[in-house]
Formats: sequence, structure tokens, C-alpha cells
Amino acid sequence: MKIAWLSFYSGKIDRGVEVATAALATRLSQKHEVSVFQAGSAAIPGVNTIQLPVETKWPSDTSQSWWRFFYLDYYSRKISKFTLKFLPFLFKYQYDVVIPTNGGWQIVILRLITWLLKKKLVVAGNAGIGRDDAWQLLWRPDHYIAISPQGYEWATRKSSQVAITYIPYGVDMEKIAKAKPQLISLTKPIVLCVAAFIPLKRIDLLIRAMEKVPEASLLVIGNGPEEQSLRKLGEKLLGKRFLLLTNIRHEELISYYKAAALFSLPSKSSEAFGIVYVEALAAGLPVVATRDKNRTAIIDGAGILVEPEDITAYAEAIKQALKSDLKEQAQTQARKYSWDGITKQYAQLLQKLI
Repeated sequence: MKIAWLSFYSGKIDRGVEVATAALATRLSQKHEVSVFQAGSAAIPGVNTIQLPVETKWPSDTSQSWWRFFYLDYYSRKISKFTLKFLPFLFKYQYDVVIPTNGGWQIVILRLITWLLKKKLVVAGNAGIGRDDAWQLLWRPDHYIAISPQGYEWATRKSSQVAITYIPYGVDMEKIAKAKPQLISLTKPIVLCVAAFIPLKRIDLLIRAMEKVPEASLLVIGNGPEEQSLRKLGEKLLGKRFLLLTNIRHEELISYYKAAALFSLPSKSSEAFGIVYVEALAAGLPVVATRDKNRTAIIDGAGILVEPEDITAYAEAIKQALKSDLKEQAQTQARKYSWDGITKQYAQLLQKLI
């Protein structure tokens, strides 16, 4: 089976989509011909990685631009150009399955061409519940993979004409087990948060909650347009108990989990999945997160779920979780999300399509 993955940001940014693309492509490459097309330069080891260079200003936040509604903002245009560069490869190599990850006009272009060539188009609900994934469903891919229980329920209500399957993202238990703790210049215990610095993640709520947890420090890792405002808020409220790091590659990130005592991320319920929760569990960390259907499924007793807008309750949950001993329970829960098992589900689904 010949599979083409299109992941514009891979090789440059390590968010959930890019981490999942690398993990799945690496494992599927053992039995199938897999090619990952990306704009970034860092290749995926052991995978046929093809860079399609598109001159891009990294980073450039256009999420609030009104052009974004029409998928004509800066990054959407770059992704469209990237997708057009892929078409000669599709015509030449005749991939059985094409898996685009960037939405917008990318799915429109590829839906039309895969129809023409009688190839299969598979998309995952990476954007989370909302307009972007509704747009993907509108173009009727051959299969839509929901990556969370809530996303599955939403997608099945949204479209009765598209085949939909729930397959979550996963974690590499062995890699995390081998990692050594990173040395961090913060007083222990350390609460860790790994996320994009965007409004959806609501990291400001965590910083405000940590002001009420004087016995612990907060380490925030990620990238995004809210970097300066979060840094300013953290330094103001937490002082020397706060550290914000950017540009940490995923390979390096694992050691930071091993140095923390707890993981917390108060994302809105529309968040697609959250690989970081599973990675934290795999490292044996209790998790404090938003109370919703997705987080309930992921954490399942290996932490505490809260309404993070209630800052006092959020802070109390962090204090309680810091005193807990949930390492074994957390790792048991994480094993349910092994990439090996998830890759088998992908292989079976894709094989049935062709």
C-alpha cells in the first residue's frame, strides 16, 4: 500500500499533529510505502520524507485575520501553494491513500484530484470540534478519523454521508521510560504545562491558579502568539517560581516530563485531543485538566478534572494532585494509547479502503 501524508508544518514545528504524523508514518513504513511531504527541513528518521519548500515567515500569526474565514490568510495561502507542489508527485507515483493534515483549501484540491484519479482521501479531526473540521466533512473524504470520543459524536451528527471511525493519538511508552530528567532552574515540585500559546489553551488560567500554590513552581513550554503576554503575566504573579521555554523539540521535551511532579493544561473543551496529556501520564505524572468528555476518557482517574475558570478550585486541585501517588495508575492508563496498537488500527482501516 502506498501512502502519502501531507503535513505542512512537519520538520519545523512539533505540535500534536506533527508528532502523530511522524509516529504513524514511522510505524506504517515497516510494511507499507509511506512518504511524508512537508515544508520543514528536519526529516523523519526512517521515513521517506520529501520537503516541498515554501518561503514562509516562521512564525506568523494570522489566526485572528478575517481572511482566515475564507482560508486566504497567510498560512492558508502557503499551505495551498505547498499542496499544489505535491500534485506532480501524486500523478507520478499514484498513491493509494492520501492523508492531508492541514485543512482549508488543501482538502478541496486533494478531494478533486483524488476523485479524478480514483484514489482514497483520509482526514483526521485535528482541528477539533468546529468550523475547520466541518469544512473537511463537507468535502466528503473517503474516511474521517475522529481522534476523541467527543469529536466522534460531533462528526457523526454533522455528517451522515461520510464514514467515520474513532482512533485516538498515542504515545511511545518505551521512549519516555528511557528518558532522563532534565535539569531545570526552578524550585521543586514543578508543575509542567506543554501547549501552543494560543487562546484555546487558556494557559493564563493556570498561571493565575499557580499564584495560589506557593509551594510549587510552574514550567510552561511551547510556542505561539501569546508568548509575550504569558511571560509577562507569569513573571508578575509567580516571579522566580515561573519559567517559560520556547523552541523545544519533541525529542528533548520528554526529559522535561520526567523532571516534573504534575502536568496541567486547562484547554477549552473544543480541543481535538491533546497528546501532551497522554505523554504526561506515560511519564507517571498526575494530570489536572478541564472536566469534559475527552479529558475524562484520556485521564480516567489518573488525575483531577476541574472547571478551570474557578481559579480557587483549580488551585486546590493542583495542591491535591501534588500530594497524590498516581504514577502506576497514570502509566497503566497511558498504555491504552500505545502507538503500536493505534498504528494497527490505521493499517486495518486503510487496507479496507483500497
